[in-house]
Amino acid sequence: MGCYKCYIPGNRSKKHYVFAKRGMRIRDIVLVGFGGHAKSVADTIERTEQFNIVGYTDVREDTACSRYEYLGTDVVLKDIFDSGVKYAAIGVGYMGKGDTRDKLYKMLKDIRFELPAVIDPSAIVSGTAAIGEGTFIGKGAIVNAEAKVGKMCIVNSKVLVEHETVVGDYSHVAVGASLCGQVCLGDHVFVGAGAVVVQCVNVGSGSFIKAGEVYCG
Repeated sequence: MGCYKCYIPGNRSKKHYVFAKRGMRIRDIVLVGFGGHAKSVADTIERTEQFNIVGYTDVREDTACSRYEYLGTDVVLKDIFDSGVKYAAIGVGYMGKGDTRDKLYKMLKDIRFELPAVIDPSAIVSGTAAIGEGTFIGKGAIVNAEAKVGKMCIVNSKVLVEHETVVGDYSHVAVGASLCGQVCLGDHVFVGAGAVVVQCVNVGSGSFIKAGEVYCG
């Protein structure tokens, strides 16, 4: 029997500069939210050498971080866009069953920010794979042939997304997890660290797969 496939529809004196490779045009980008996940996102942005991080917004300043300028809360994002910064990256990671990342995405799109996929240079992404807007692909991840990763996903370090697998919008695949061939994750799925989803399994939207689990459906 074949596998069933689903369809997933201010002052910038502390500016941190990243220099583009010769022939590439560097673009300014703002980080929205600055917790632990944001630091991984920022590191990958720097490693791509395509963007200059102008600073970050959050509910409060991270006083332990001196690398990037605190620009204020999210209410300043429209002013940041109007100043000429047209790109944003969401630094908020997994928030349980909440819709924080959804709301941030909608807010940024309403302002008209572009949210590029942030893909670490150490990741291996097949030329036939599709990666959605605002998605983060971490260090050492593999996204294999004809896989489809939706918008605003987190595919964390050392994750394996095998051939023809579909990862729905806003899903989070934690470090070291493996999605075997032709797996289909719905939207807002969380796959815990080191978990394995066996081949040809459909995982419904909103599902939670715990760390280390072997999920057979």
